[in-house]
Amino acid sequence: MRYSLNNYVSAFSQVAKTTSREQVVDGFVKLLKKTGDIKHSQKVIEAIHKKIVNEKGGKWINIEVARGSALKKEKLRHKFSEKDHVDFKINSELVAGIRITVNGEEELNNSLQNKLSKLFK
Repeated sequence: MRYSLNNYVSAFSQVAKTTSREQVVDGFVKLLKKTGDIKHSQKVIEAIHKKIVNEKGGKWINIEVARGSALKKEKLRHKFSEKDHVDFKINSELVAGIRITVNGEEELNNSLQNKLSKLFK
């Protein structure tokens, strides 16, 4: 990437305060194309989204499960605040259990894989 994610997030945040939503998005897409970083747009958008969630007092929650169901998703979703962004992923490598990561730093790993690795250390 030509510029760091923090630079893009900071630029977007500053412009978003004073400009209409359509102009900000159009200008930002043009900037990414001009710098050649349009191929990294998904990373940039996710970083901007994380900053918005954090500014509103929320947390970025990643939940990985071995198998998914709508009921399980709803039960887990209600354990967190409305301000939080909860992302669900099915990870077949877990075999069984769940792994929850908060803001990319704190992790609760209650997967069978983790339990077996601790058992056979």
